[in-house]
Amino acid sequence: MAVPKHLERAYKFFKEHSGYVVGERAKGALVLARAEQALKDDPDWDFEYVWEDDPDGWDSLGDIDPKDVNEILRCALYRVDPETEQREKHPVASLGGIVDLDRAYRRVIEAELAQEHLG
Repeated sequence: MAVPKHLERAYKFFKEHSGYVVGERAKGALVLARAEQALKDDPDWDFEYVWEDDPDGWDSLGDIDPKDVNEILRCALYRVDPETEQREKHPVASLGGIVDLDRAYRRVIEAELAQEHLG
């Protein structure tokens, strides 16, 4: 069976930017690619990621010197009911204490939250 191009591209992205467990990298990349796509394809719900500053994250830096940190964020994944007038949001997964991420890491976090939601 041929793999759709968009899933193949996502798989390659996640294989490069996530999942550095020896012997599990390909499997993890495929799980994230499928989770990301599953949320896009869900016919009943819309999903929204909300990124914001995480003021509590500064207390959990561990060995990281705060002078070396530009920002700490948290991300929440919401399931949005498109049928309600106010587009009611339901939190389904979240992660905080995310330090100095770039666009690639942001996508990885979002896919991990999608995977967490899907189980």
